[in-house]
Amino acid sequence: MAKFDLKSNKILKYSGLATQIFVSLGLAAFFGRWLDQKFELTKPLLTAILPILMLVLLMFWLNYDLKKLEK
Repeated sequence: MAKFDLKSNKILKYSGLATQIFVSLGLAAFFGRWLDQKFELTKPLLTAILPILMLVLLMFWLNYDLKKLEK
């Protein structure tokens, strides 16, 4: 029974991961677009760079969190 509880806790912990990723990427794109307009950039550099940076940071966080679970 203890294995089932541990497994269900892991499932619950990561069940909202996709939503968290999509919201984070959406906010990064929105903020990047806002910065592009604020700095009057002709090409949407920050709109492209910030979501990629957010995705990399989320993957590092996920890797760290999974390694922490193994210990």
